[in-house]
Amino acid sequence: MALNFFKKAEKTDEQIQSEFAKKIDTALMNAQADKRKAQTEIERIRSWAAEAIVETYASIFPNGHLTYYREKYKNDALTKYEQIKMENAEKVGADKVEKCDTIVKGYLSQIKLRESKLMLYDKMVTKYQATKNKLKELEKKKIEQNKVTKHEDRLKQLDGVEKDFVEAMTDTAEMEELEKEFELKAEYANQLAILNEKYSDNKAEDFTSVQAFTDEIDKMTKEIE
Repeated sequence: MALNFFKKAEKTDEQIQSEFAKKIDTALMNAQADKRKAQTEIERIRSWAAEAIVETYASIFPNGHLTYYREKYKNDALTKYEQIKMENAEKVGADKVEKCDTIVKGYLSQIKLRESKLMLYDKMVTKYQATKNKLKELEKKKIEQNKVTKHEDRLKQLDGVEKDFVEAMTDTAEMEELEKEFELKAEYANQLAILNEKYSDNKAEDFTSVQAFTDEIDKMTKEIE
């Protein structure tokens, strides 16, 4: 029978564990990076919303036409928005008030969306870290098992030892369970990527779509065990 010289060599347990560890690290780094991105975007959108308020109501702020003062007023413009609008709407005109309100609400819906993403990313980071810790425990357990296996193998070579001598425990089942657990969590990242693509063309003021996106993310967050 001809030998197949091109047949791929089967991976060792060490190679499988090493590749799995890299998958976990990559998923963990991606979730952490996405979390940082969401945090940065929230801060930027808050700044834009505050800027829209200060620019719309510039006339009611002392020196509101000057950049230095506008930046100062932005600090609490968003938290005081309803009060500013209620007390000064007549001074700036209905059209400007309505446009500003639409813009601010659009920004707030985008902030809420990213806050939902933050919760999902935070949960994924926690789960990936837990999987990483379990893998480390499994590796430690395997090292201890190997110490026992070495002596069992030696014992099997001696005279009078039964052929059906108890084999060393295998970590294959535990490893497979850990990989399955990881893949289930990683699927949420895939689903989020699909949702990002689905809603990528929606405008900020499209409240219905943004809310639907937010609801989808909140649902995934609740589903993660």
